[in-house]
Amino acid sequence: MKNDNPQPGQPEIRASQQAILVLGPGRSGTSTLTRGLGALGIYLGRHFRRPVRKNPRGNYEEVHLLKLSKKVRNSVGMRADSVRIVDESVWDNPATQRLGKHMEAAIRQYFGNAPVWAFKYAGSGRLLPFWLDLLERMEIEPAFVFAYRNPLSIAQSRAKLNRQRGHPAYNQLEWLANVVPHIDRLEGHRLIVVDYDRLLDAPQRELLRIAGRLGIEVTPEISNEIERFAGNFVRRDWRHTQFTDADLEADETLHPLVRRAALLLSAMARDAEDTDNRELWRKWHEIQREYRRQGPTLALIDELKAANRRARWWDLSVPLRAAWNKLPVWRVR
Repeated sequence: MKNDNPQPGQPEIRASQQAILVLGPGRSGTSTLTRGLGALGIYLGRHFRRPVRKNPRGNYEEVHLLKLSKKVRNSVGMRADSVRIVDESVWDNPATQRLGKHMEAAIRQYFGNAPVWAFKYAGSGRLLPFWLDLLERMEIEPAFVFAYRNPLSIAQSRAKLNRQRGHPAYNQLEWLANVVPHIDRLEGHRLIVVDYDRLLDAPQRELLRIAGRLGIEVTPEISNEIERFAGNFVRRDWRHTQFTDADLEADETLHPLVRRAALLLSAMARDAEDTDNRELWRKWHEIQREYRRQGPTLALIDELKAANRRARWWDLSVPLRAAWNKLPVWRVR
């Protein structure tokens, strides 16, 4: 990586520091996109999770911030597969506030000297209130790169790992939970949406697009890293399905809000929708209002899932399958 941490003793870079949060539901290409940001010279950290069976090319998740992010999620009563809407008041609870102090210390320790750094965790979209408050307190400028993948493709990818979470109806609710609740908070911030299929088809073009939007100078060194990413890292055989906007329009079983939100993100990834356009954010506010009306139903779904887990405490198939998918891989193809 280009931005290695300077030697201890050098002053921290505070007000001029920029943090890029990689957002997007699981199985949407967040790991590939994060690796692409590294090719642009953006510092990703040094301590990553070991590659696992479900992601053998690596997750590019800084382990210290990742562990704290999961604790933050747990502190507000969310599970990875929760679909309920979390009340805004939960972020003020003492446990979450303490974790905010730990996260601030971890950022200073592991990213404090990097002018521009990025962090990826597939659940960050649900933790945006926490992150925005934290970065404002630390005087760090936030920017956001959103990994978009057609939700029909995500459902099929998810089903290979977990039949229940990959069920089309449940996958749609989980997709909405990771995209819609806090997306309005991105208005006014630097935001780039990247389509996973477009990234695989034309990685150089998409990375140059990101660099232009983030104001990154493409030096000869970065150009070489982009070519290395495109030639040595990206593999099109990762993609087993490729659905289009037309498929979203034609699928009568698709949740209407999933269709509207996905088509909007797809347009943003093609730059057919301008993130500075007020009309774009009006459309998102409408989606959010309709989504919030479903709050009681989504809370009930979470309660029923919890009851089902308790009733099937003896069934080890789900945790064993999850453990299998998270087994480390020692040899990456």
